[in-house]
Amino acid sequence: KLPIETILTICKNAAQPTFSQREKYDIKNPYSTALSLCLVSRLVRRIILPDFLHTILLRRRHSLKKFANALLMQKAYAEEKSDLFFDYTSAVQRMWISDAFDCFVYAEARDDPFFWATGNFLSKQDEERARNISVSLPVILAAPELAVDYRHLKHIIWSVEDTWPRTDLNLGGHSSFPGKTKNLTIIRQDQQVELFHNTGERFLFLVSIPHLTHLI
Repeated sequence: KLPIETILTICKNAAQPTFSQREKYDIKNPYSTALSLCLVSRLVRRIILPDFLHTILLRRRHSLKKFANALLMQKAYAEEKSDLFFDYTSAVQRMWISDAFDCFVYAEARDDPFFWATGNFLSKQDEERARNISVSLPVILAAPELAVDYRHLKHIIWSVEDTWPRTDLNLGGHSSFPGKTKNLTIIRQDQQVELFHNTGERFLFLVSIPHLTHLI
């Protein structure tokens, strides 16, 4: 029998995704081990969550939706004062938000190209993306390192812009922006370069970030 401290250390190490290039993550979910360990007990769940959530990789078409749903579940836990509640903003250090490279990995799950081209579908998809970004915004702004594509970045900027007038003013009469992002990597996508052609408050999110990398 191993001491409980040793068991918890093993669990913590096992819960850390390696994101190794040699791993075939198109087949294996890098978080599968940690998700299984979360079911062992509440103690194990509490111990491994900080390592589990250190790096959030949202690279599939439905990854952001699932992440937003997880945050809504945590909100419900908080309202119920449940022991299952965990503050994601205290743990997440790095985030990747882009499905730009999710190309035909699961061909049977993807929609017909003609269906993708319809304006009605794209409009609904954009609305869902905006809703999921809005739910995830507190965690996104708390992550020191963020990589995001144009389609998701515009919704982050718009969400910040929408909430900006409602933030408290400091003694100097300026809003105190809560963002903690230190490094932002922007992934260029399609024709969406008009994002930087506009002026005004929507730049407030960008000017708060010390280091910015633009991948084209």
